[in-house]
Amino acid sequence: MTRILEVEDLKVHFKVGGFSLLAKPPPVKAVDGVSFYINEGETLGLAGETGSGKSTIAKVLVGLYKPTSGRIRFMGQEIEFDNRGHITFLRRNIGIVFQDPVSSLNPRLRVRDIIREALVAAGVDRREHDEKIAHIVPLVGLRPSSLDSYPRQLSGGEKQRVSLARALVVPKKLLILDEPTSSLDVSVQAQVLNTLRKLKSELGLSYLFITHDLNVLKYMSNRMCVMFYGKLVESGPTKSVINHPKHPYTQELVANLLRKGESSSVVIREHQPSFEGCIYKRICPYVMSECSQTHPPLYQVAEEHSVACYLSKAGVPAH
Repeated sequence: MTRILEVEDLKVHFKVGGFSLLAKPPPVKAVDGVSFYINEGETLGLAGETGSGKSTIAKVLVGLYKPTSGRIRFMGQEIEFDNRGHITFLRRNIGIVFQDPVSSLNPRLRVRDIIREALVAAGVDRREHDEKIAHIVPLVGLRPSSLDSYPRQLSGGEKQRVSLARALVVPKKLLILDEPTSSLDVSVQAQVLNTLRKLKSELGLSYLFITHDLNVLKYMSNRMCVMFYGKLVESGPTKSVINHPKHPYTQELVANLLRKGESSSVVIREHQPSFEGCIYKRICPYVMSECSQTHPPLYQVAEEHSVACYLSKAGVPAH
């Protein structure tokens, strides 16, 4: 399969404010050495708690953040983040839909003009605007009458469909969905997810689906990656990772899913990551002496299924 996106050893570190005569505060490692890929026509899920670095990766991929280091290759093009043309190339071909449709829609604009903004930004001839808007509106499940409404007059699900229309009115190759259904009730979530599956097929899209809801990933994604405080700790086919989790953190996420059933938001007990050795060692029930030395690399445990845990290296099942 052709890879539409390849991310290699991505690091995004932020400087910490403040002044100290004794020592310069270390940077915040929002993303620390993450690698993954997305095939054409595939949905890759990115799971983890708030603060794990998922949204930071999304913002890098649309040029809102510049990586500290690492390589990103999109549609065969090596991306240079100091090159304005490369950033334009990313934004022309990668769309993004955010978690809260309310905050991402201008309340002073009608829906028609909110969608039109994307056409203007892309430099589309104004004579084509009405045709393109009329084409995308039914695809995302909006009523044509919604075009004359303001965001405040729409339901949560309708607002998210407006976000989809704005992201896709200019054709894209990859769509990033950053917690797109977390602010919606369950019945509306199902409607939006079904619309997303239909759009993927009809428009030939690839998705990067960011969520803390493992039930959503079971329904939407082919493969998934699990992040913990900026590190990738497990990746593989979604069914394999959820049915046979190997990393102790992934096991806790899945156990949380089973306890809560359909209400599967990921909330693990309070913890602080370790920044020496394995990032999970402070709360891991299987910690070994090796874990205090360096963070483990990803070990392959099955076809396309890898885990960053020394238990897998030792051949000890992590459960």
